[in-house]
Amino acid sequence: RGGSGFSFADLAADRAGTRFGELLVESSAHLHAALRGTLSDADLLASPAGLPESLSEADFRRRFGDGDNLAYRELATEIERRLTALPLYR
Repeated sequence: RGGSGFSFADLAADRAGTRFGELLVESSAHLHAALRGTLSDADLLASPAGLPESLSEADFRRRFGDGDNLAYRELATEIERRLTALPLYR
């Protein structure tokens, strides 16, 4: 409702943090192996390229209603697809 507006890049970062946390809780051998190497931002976060940014509340409502419509679900699915494409989250 304020600030710079709604950000799908922020949502993507939140999801990456959640997925990383899930690996920690699982004590994933895959994560432990990755941590023995060098991880970059690109290893942890999906690219935000093309994701809508800085949407005012009015713009968000116009495009996505209350956040439970097909357009919103498609972007959320795209974010999950991008994360799953990263080796760490496979």
